Amino acid sequence: MGYVKKAAPCLRGVLRGMLFIGFSIQILLGICWICCSFGQVQGFGEPDSALYGRLLGLLGGSSAALYILQLAAAFLAGFLFLQKIRPVGMGLALWRGLAVLTVPFALQCHLALQPYSLMGSLFLLFLLALLRPPGGRRGAGLLAALLCVAAYVGLSGAVDADRRGGPGYSIEGALASRFAWPTLWQDLGLYGEEVAEAVGSLAWEASLYPDNMRLLQEGLESRVGPEAARGYYLRMAETGWEYHKTIVIRQIGWDILGYAVTPVVFRLQMEGEAYDSYSGRNYEVMRENAPVLTRDYVDYGCWWFLYMLGISGILALLLAVPDKGTEPSGKRRRPGGRPVLSLGICILASGLLVAALTMRGAGRMDYRQTIGVNALWYMGPLLLVGGKRRKGR
Repeated sequence: MGYVKKAAPCLRGVLRGMLFIGFSIQILLGICWICCSFGQVQGFGEPDSALYGRLLGLLGGSSAALYILQLAAAFLAGFLFLQKIRPVGMGLALWRGLAVLTVPFALQCHLALQPYSLMGSLFLLFLLALLRPPGGRRGAGLLAALLCVAAYVGLSGAVDADRRGGPGYSIEGALASRFAWPTLWQDLGLYGEEVAEAVGSLAWEASLYPDNMRLLQEGLESRVGPEAARGYYLRMAETGWEYHKTIVIRQIGWDILGYAVTPVVFRLQMEGEAYDSYSGRNYEVMRENAPVLTRDYVDYGCWWFLYMLGISGILALLLAVPDKGTEPSGKRRRPGGRPVLSLGICILASGLLVAALTMRGAGRMDYRQTIGVNALWYMGPLLLVGGKRRKGR
């Protein structure tokens, strides 16, 4: 134990240096990717959010202006989150903000005409308002958090009039997409004659692609009406769960992991070992302008994510070892407390978001929706970089 205490300060310095170098390489690759992609528009099509469309209109339809806004918002959200949790010198604080900004999957969103970048920034600001209320006032923190939630929902397009009145916009429709879509054509004869006749030829086309489920829902509701269609959706969902429970549970588990730990699952998706998702399409769009740089950038990001967590775990253990000759302070903090509460809030908020996205339908896992959740994985390692251990702590 005495040897460990003696070596701990040196090992901590080495591990912090490894984290600094690893994140710095990510920052440099990210800056290069920005330079190659800033003047381009990724081929995602028109954003399906009325509020985001209005924001783009206010900026005169300028992609450059919106990119600058999204980059600034993302940098500010990461910078404030880390600085409020653990203040450091301005140079290191700016470096930490750049490290959060240049996470590959997040940076793709910052340079896209889609609402996911601003949604990710709002998610971090929402958590920050709960963890560190402005001026230490809980009421102000709750108000700020509610404003972030309102802006987030508005940007997502979930409350747009055309979407709320669209086919399949119900809990029953979502359950049918989640439980029935993977085996829709296979189970057509199990839904009962009434449902099979109403769905008819729409089932085959809907089974080809997750988004085609909307075609089935549109056709079904036009034939039997929205109220009757909800009963049909429930029957389809119940059938899918009854006959394919194992498949459904496995796909739900993969979606949860894909949303919550994107860099790990993304590599499996690209190797063809996972399931239906938007990851392949997103990656192809990202590679349109700088394919070689994008490949190396994303590969490094996925590789670095695992090594970052491993290095940080060892560093955290070493930080728990008191330095040789350091006497414990007279007053010691009780274990738990605020750090545990803060971690619980982050886990709860992330879990609710991931659960909501997962249950909206099968085959629709889209890592752009949870760049804010994945940013939290980087906060812990970045909080460990820099700063000196105080005597007695």
